Amino acid sequence: MLRIHRFIPASSLVLFSCWMSSLQAETNDKLQFSGFARVIAGYLNEEHGTFLGYDDSISFTEQTLLGLQLDYQVMDNLSVTGQAVARTADDSDSGIEWLYLTYTPSNAWKFKIGRQRTPIFNYSDIIDVGFAYPWISLPQQVYRGFLFPTYEGLQSQYEYVGKNISLGLEAYIGGIEREFVANGQVLDTDIDNLRGIVGTVGYQGWNFRASYHRGHADINQPELNAFSNQLRQFGFMQSADSIKTDGVGRFYQISAFYEDVDYFFRTELMQIKADLSLSPKTKGYFISGGLNFYPVSVYLSISKDTNRYLQPVAEIPTGINAQLDALAFGYQQTFSQSQDNSTLSYTAGIRWDWQENLALKAEATLLKENEGTQGLFTTRDVNNFDGQAILYQVAMEWVF
Repeated sequence: MLRIHRFIPASSLVLFSCWMSSLQAETNDKLQFSGFARVIAGYLNEEHGTFLGYDDSISFTEQTLLGLQLDYQVMDNLSVTGQAVARTADDSDSGIEWLYLTYTPSNAWKFKIGRQRTPIFNYSDIIDVGFAYPWISLPQQVYRGFLFPTYEGLQSQYEYVGKNISLGLEAYIGGIEREFVANGQVLDTDIDNLRGIVGTVGYQGWNFRASYHRGHADINQPELNAFSNQLRQFGFMQSADSIKTDGVGRFYQISAFYEDVDYFFRTELMQIKADLSLSPKTKGYFISGGLNFYPVSVYLSISKDTNRYLQPVAEIPTGINAQLDALAFGYQQTFSQSQDNSTLSYTAGIRWDWQENLALKAEATLLKENEGTQGLFTTRDVNNFDGQAILYQVAMEWVF
């Protein structure tokens, strides 16, 4: 069933984008407006599960968005940048994504302070700008939606550009307190002592990137915290520690991209290790290749992830009294939604650059759960869903 009533906001975004295009022409040298827009329709050929919010009805709202950016040059080496993004999905955040000052003392050095993108992935800075990459949906086995997308803090960046090689080094520190949406659940999260380092090397069409990030996360889950305190009162300290909702998370990422006039190759790998009990140890990767026949390009991708959870502690005795039995049952139930899983996907897509700032795309992704039933599909009818489905998407990507 086509969701016409939900398509109206998406159409409004396009009309508003037209208005912003005309406004851009009126700005002066110091004040610059720019923006981007995505209108995406998706359909999942499965009635017993959902993925990225898509089900067996055509939806225009799950990833459709409009972003507006303002850059103001305060001085020759000082500027301010703000970016706001409006999303049409019910469970997605809208609002100020970027708001920072940039100080550029030289061509090689740059410093930013304020709210900005957390530079975890290769596409982190442009994750909302679909025009900048071939896919409609970035490989979800790597580009996990629950990772903190923005932070507030200080970033330093050094760049060297030689005749045949370019080098980049980036470091940042900060934190953020805000609500994040993960698997349809709103989580009030406080992340502090967030820091990371990113290194890049460019050589003859190749671009290599490696990064390391870590931060202390405190996820406010009142019911789980209350149950943990109850376990402590009974003296089951190991069990209480095994469901703690705060701890240090570490993130590793490497990638290799190659771009040529006729073809391209991209691969990215990531690993997450967290002390939070209900956060899995995760590994994910994608490999993608494509051919360019400008203005048309085609591509194929394969992606996979594995998620390994901590197992519950066998500390609470059973069969002694009803109270301990209930406590043990409640403890085991806490882990019922945290089962090891793995999801493999294959994607084929085509892109047509209709205008220099406007691209049309079509994409199909076959998703298969290799292990477990807690993978990338958000909701499911466990009795009727075999863990396999195809997501069809078409998109219009616009920058202005």
